[in-house]
Amino acid sequence: MTKSIKIYIALLSTALVLSCSGDDDGGPQIDLSNADPTIPSLIFPTNNLTCTNIDLTFSWNAATDSDGDTISYVIDISTDSSFDTIAFTVTTTQRNRTFNLDKGVTYFWRVKAMDNKGNESDYSATQSFFTEPDAAVNTLPNAPEVVSPEIGSRVSETTITLNWNASDADGDTLVYDVYFGDTDSPALVAEAIDVSTLDVSVSSGTTYYWRVVAKDPNQSATMGQLWNFRTE
Repeated sequence: MTKSIKIYIALLSTALVLSCSGDDDGGPQIDLSNADPTIPSLIFPTNNLTCTNIDLTFSWNAATDSDGDTISYVIDISTDSSFDTIAFTVTTTQRNRTFNLDKGVTYFWRVKAMDNKGNESDYSATQSFFTEPDAAVNTLPNAPEVVSPEIGSRVSETTITLNWNASDADGDTLVYDVYFGDTDSPALVAEAIDVSTLDVSVSSGTTYYWRVVAKDPNQSATMGQLWNFRTE
């Protein structure tokens, strides 16, 4: 190989290295070290629910971000499972949002998390529900009310009985979904139970959060507030 050819090859290799080095200040800068938020999970409305109330508050569990970035949520509500037709889409930093829906429609909904660096999680699993044509046919159950432990109380037992009250203006028999855990996004621990108490095991020195969803035989449901207590 002649000397001129060797010089040409060396110059060409140097040019290729420089062109792929990423040192061009005019190109996009991507922070590959920043992680995506986790995927939020849906709480309410529950899957396959029939809703007599068209002013419906949607709720989901918090996502987390390992970098400590600020998280917001994108909620999509559609009239088809492929989300080709979006009825509502909103970005919010809250974990709930109220929408005024149409009667007699099957809706699908999903949520994803987004941090302030532009990273996004995948969408949550999709859940669907139906709004009845005539909202006056059935009355929603009243929101559950806490009996014990009282909100913000301190308890010393290792087994706690969660106790609540709920009623229904139509006289319907109610069943309950109970969410319980040591974060403010408690997990579902009991589903469709027909009593208004539940025993749970707890550890000392921990704040616990819980809430109850009351459901009647017509698939109507009302979610109670988030309650908490602390163990000693």
